[in-house]
Amino acid sequence: MHPLQKQYVTNESGTKIAVQLDIRSFQQLEGYIELLEDRIDLELAMKGSPDLTNWDDFVKELRKEGKL
Repeated sequence: MHPLQKQYVTNESGTKIAVQLDIRSFQQLEGYIELLEDRIDLELAMKGSPDLTNWDDFVKELRKEGKL
Protein backbone atom coordinates (compact mmCIF):
# COMPACT_ATOMS: atom_id res chain seq x y z
CA MET A 1 0.00 0.00 0.00
CA HIS A 2 1.49 3.34 -0.98
CA PRO A 3 1.48 6.16 1.55
CA LEU A 4 -1.90 7.86 1.71
CA GLN A 5 -1.96 11.29 0.09
CA LYS A 6 -3.98 13.30 2.56
CA GLN A 7 -4.71 16.91 3.35
CA TYR A 8 -6.14 18.22 6.58
CA VAL A 9 -9.00 20.67 6.79
CA THR A 10 -8.71 23.02 9.73
CA ASN A 11 -11.05 25.44 11.43
CA GLU A 12 -10.30 29.10 12.04
CA SER A 13 -8.15 28.29 15.09
CA GLY A 14 -6.04 25.73 13.20
CA THR A 15 -7.58 22.61 14.74
CA LYS A 16 -7.77 19.68 12.33
CA ILE A 17 -11.43 18.89 11.73
CA ALA A 18 -11.40 16.70 8.60
CA VAL A 19 -9.19 14.84 6.16
CA GLN A 20 -9.26 14.88 2.37
CA LEU A 21 -7.83 11.96 0.37
CA ASP A 22 -6.99 11.86 -3.31
CA ILE A 23 -9.05 9.36 -5.32
CA ARG A 24 -6.22 6.81 -5.61
CA SER A 25 -5.65 6.79 -1.85
CA PHE A 26 -9.38 6.53 -1.19
CA GLN A 27 -9.80 3.61 -3.61
CA GLN A 28 -6.78 1.85 -2.13
CA LEU A 29 -8.09 2.32 1.40
CA GLU A 30 -11.55 1.17 0.35
CA GLY A 31 -10.08 -1.98 -1.24
CA TYR A 32 -8.07 -2.73 1.89
CA ILE A 33 -11.18 -2.38 4.07
CA GLU A 34 -13.09 -4.77 1.76
CA LEU A 35 -10.30 -7.34 2.07
CA LEU A 36 -10.40 -7.06 5.86
CA GLU A 37 -14.19 -7.50 5.83
CA ASP A 38 -13.85 -10.59 3.63
CA ARG A 39 -11.24 -12.04 5.96
CA ILE A 40 -13.47 -11.46 8.99
CA ASP A 41 -16.44 -13.06 7.18
CA LEU A 42 -14.33 -16.11 6.29
CA GLU A 43 -13.04 -16.51 9.84
CA LEU A 44 -16.58 -16.28 11.22
CA ALA A 45 -17.82 -18.80 8.67
CA MET A 46 -15.03 -21.23 9.54
CA LYS A 47 -15.74 -20.93 13.27
CA GLY A 48 -19.45 -21.47 12.70
CA SER A 49 -19.04 -24.36 10.25
CA PRO A 50 -16.70 -27.12 11.39
CA ASP A 51 -17.39 -28.92 8.09
CA LEU A 52 -15.35 -26.38 6.12
CA THR A 53 -12.03 -27.71 4.86
CA ASN A 54 -8.76 -25.85 5.21
CA TRP A 55 -7.63 -24.58 1.78
CA ASP A 56 -4.18 -26.22 1.97
CA ASP A 57 -5.73 -29.54 2.97
CA PHE A 58 -8.23 -29.22 0.12
CA VAL A 59 -5.45 -28.64 -2.43
CA LYS A 60 -3.44 -31.58 -1.05
CA GLU A 61 -6.46 -33.84 -1.37
CA LEU A 62 -7.05 -32.75 -4.97
CA ARG A 63 -3.41 -33.45 -5.80
CA LYS A 64 -3.59 -36.82 -4.08
CA GLU A 65 -6.66 -37.67 -6.21
CA GLY A 66 -4.85 -36.52 -9.35
CA LYS A 67 -7.31 -33.70 -9.95
CA LEU A 68 -4.62 -31.02 -9.81
